[in-house]
Amino acid sequence: MKFKKRKLTNGASSQDDTSVLREDQLDRSLDAIRHRGPDSPGTWISPDGRVGLGSCRLEINGLGPGGRQPFSSNDGTIHAVVNGELYEHQRIRDDMIKRFGYRFKGGSDSEIVMALYEHYGMSFLSQLRGEYALCLYDAKKQILLAARDRSGIKPLFWTVHDGRLLLASEAKALLPFGWRPRWDVRSIIDKGWLTEERTIFKGLRKVRPGYYLTCLSFDHIADGQYWDHDYSQKHAVETRTEEEMIEGVRSKMLDAVRVRLQADVPVGIHLSGGIDSAVIAGMAKHLLDKGEVKLGSSGFDESVIAQNTADFLGVDFQKTHMDEAALAADFEEAVWFDEQPHFDLGFIGKHALSKLTRDSGIKTVISGWFGSSHALTRPASLTNIATGQGSDEIFGGYDVYLQDYLREPDHAWPNNDLSEPKRLQKLQECEIKTADGF
Repeated sequence: MKFKKRKLTNGASSQDDTSVLREDQLDRSLDAIRHRGPDSPGTWISPDGRVGLGSCRLEINGLGPGGRQPFSSNDGTIHAVVNGELYEHQRIRDDMIKRFGYRFKGGSDSEIVMALYEHYGMSFLSQLRGEYALCLYDAKKQILLAARDRSGIKPLFWTVHDGRLLLASEAKALLPFGWRPRWDVRSIIDKGWLTEERTIFKGLRKVRPGYYLTCLSFDHIADGQYWDHDYSQKHAVETRTEEEMIEGVRSKMLDAVRVRLQADVPVGIHLSGGIDSAVIAGMAKHLLDKGEVKLGSSGFDESVIAQNTADFLGVDFQKTHMDEAALAADFEEAVWFDEQPHFDLGFIGKHALSKLTRDSGIKTVISGWFGSSHALTRPASLTNIATGQGSDEIFGGYDVYLQDYLREPDHAWPNNDLSEPKRLQKLQECEIKTADGF
């Protein structure tokens, strides 16, 4: 596994010995983000008051007290909190039990973090597959480790304030510790909040996707990269046929949907009129027993297409339309929860859909963002929703990505149907079309 490290700062990773962490601060911090996990909040503070961990749990796997966080090792020296889901956790659990005789306390997918760290140290990050942000403290080694999933699906922010290293899933959770937000105008202007570790607030940083952050001996803060994309050389000629490439994508898609449907609660899907969510809905229907899928969507009005897809799959579908009044009514609350700029109002529709699914008892989602504002209704006890957000980024769904693809000939596939004159013509069309938006 490849690690890239860099030193960030010294002597500002924790409070001094005379200033201990108060439990009421952690409690108020969790209250600020209780919407992320309303099932079972929990806290842990070290005996000397220098380290504290808190969690708002959303129960999906390992329901019951065995999955409550923060987790603690059997000898009480390692503690951790995990936000998100870890896929294929049962395979890892079985392997840890068989090879090391590890004793798990419950059935939570997140508990594998403890087992893997105890036996593999920091290299355990390479074995995680999922969407997660985690913080782990090893009292023996005096090391605090924070890490974010490969694609940055789950957020994780950090800053140093009054000699304390603070980390949280949302900036608002830092307020009880005395941190106060100030606009980072430069980051907002040059979109540093979008393309790098900066945020819209001065001094507040993101743990980047595929990266970890460490604090050693309450003195040294550094970050490192534990994963990166591995792309083929662009001049290497593709030897697969088009049919083989399509089947390869289909196989990987089925596997991706399969691992996301593993939950101890019912699973559902957000559905728009797009190809992305329709593909995921169809694959989920293929993998799940008939009648266990619940569908919905949000954004532009694609309700007719979404309804047709739901009818074809034989699942129930309920639509919620977002007009100007609805957008205005939800605007302030959506901004409060989202904490970042947007190029359009689609995030308000997503927020409205999240409220609707929450009120229906739904906890997690599989969807192909982006579509119209619809929601799902069957069965009433549904708590796990599947989404396919990010498909446009992966498959080049936006015009701006097509423009990048057209900038040079495709050396990996020289026999494709795109002639050089046609490529140049399409590139010019794309540049004109996207000039105003980007």
